[in-house]
Amino acid sequence: MNQKTSAKICTLFAACLMLIVSQLVATAQSKQPNLTGTWKMNSEKSQFERGGPNGITIKFDHNGSSLSEAMFLETQGGDRTVELKYTTDGKQANQDNLMGAAGQSLVKWEGETLLINWSVGDMSFNRKVTLSADGKTMTMIVMQTSQDGSQSTDTVVLEKQQAVK
Repeated sequence: MNQKTSAKICTLFAACLMLIVSQLVATAQSKQPNLTGTWKMNSEKSQFERGGPNGITIKFDHNGSSLSEAMFLETQGGDRTVELKYTTDGKQANQDNLMGAAGQSLVKWEGETLLINWSVGDMSFNRKVTLSADGKTMTMIVMQTSQDGSQSTDTVVLEKQQAVK
């Protein structure tokens, strides 16, 4: 085989390899679910290490790499609402109101799982969000680190609510 033929084969191989990689990337991106909707906690299926809220309702508006979240928490100490906007590109963003304080968020996809990480000083609140195959159940594995360094992991199961017409 001469040098020209060898170079053509290498070029053809590289082109095929790039096509395969781009198809794999496109397939991986297309598997990322759309989280848009209103989700309400199923308290019977959820598990909290240290006790949890009486109720959680989350409204996600998900469009491409833009994600907004309105979370309503019903607790014995009073109700709270947190409203945030994210991008799912894995870049850290400043947030003015993370549970009542300024902090940072970082949101990114790992396959079909969305990671939503909040940090305020020494505290962190990290959620791994997955959807069921039918898109009707959202499961969040929530890992929290308190100011004193103690950690807890909770499983929150949320069910998609029917849109009001």
